[in-house]
Amino acid sequence: MLLSAAGMTVISPDGVLLKLISGTGLWTVILYRLGFLAVTLALALAIYYRGRVVTVWRSMGHAGLLSSLLLGAANLTFVGAMLHTSVADTLLLLATLPFWSALLGRVCIGERVRLRTWGAMLVAVSGIVLIVSGSLGHGKLVGDLLALATAILQAANLVVWRRSGDRNMLPALCLSGVLAAGVGLALGHPAATTRHDMLILAFLGFVQQPLAMTLFLSGTRYVAAAEVALLALVETVLGPIWAWIGVGEVPTATAIGGGVIVVAAILANSWLGVREQRRRRSLAARSL
Repeated sequence: MLLSAAGMTVISPDGVLLKLISGTGLWTVILYRLGFLAVTLALALAIYYRGRVVTVWRSMGHAGLLSSLLLGAANLTFVGAMLHTSVADTLLLLATLPFWSALLGRVCIGERVRLRTWGAMLVAVSGIVLIVSGSLGHGKLVGDLLALATAILQAANLVVWRRSGDRNMLPALCLSGVLAAGVGLALGHPAATTRHDMLILAFLGFVQQPLAMTLFLSGTRYVAAAEVALLALVETVLGPIWAWIGVGEVPTATAIGGGVIVVAAILANSWLGVREQRRRRSLAARSL
């Protein structure tokens, strides 16, 4: 749990760092941010697996290719959301990911969705409506919709990962960065990046994201999914605080109200899930 919480803490300033980029366009930001990430992951895979790296890449199969497309698209929409709406709106809408994952899991692979989760989803939808309604007339609606699209794309990717079983999907994560960077290269202007912006992008791609993902993924090997959903709220809470401190971005009253509804729904659903799992383990231990 400490590993996953540390990963969420490390990545929580991501939004405010993107906001500090001033002279670089959207597509160029995507090119460098995700290109640097792809290079870092490719080197890490090559060093860790050495002679088996080709086998690891091949083992991801069609599921890995689909995951790469979904993650690549999610990376594009995430950066677009951060640059077109507030950090608070983006992170609060991304917090709905567990619900989209449950819904898509039910539709695509027949995973059972508990009644409490359906109820929490309905409550969270009201929070989403409140957040998005607050952006009407403020030029942030496109960004909010991109944030919502990011949550849905990431949820679809989680379903693919669950369906893939024990396959190593880190190459898919690397390939998604390559695909998104390719789009950024085609549409961006790499030479127009200032030194200030390049330093931020290098930190994001070479240091922050690889470190955060390593910590978070290491924790998910030992922590139940319901508990991971609780830990993901670390970024939801810290991200807007960093934006408030770093760039003076004060969340609107509607965003705060909608966010409270979304976070409360996720917290209640996840906590009930944790209690249910612990109860099952306790009963299993007694039966032995």
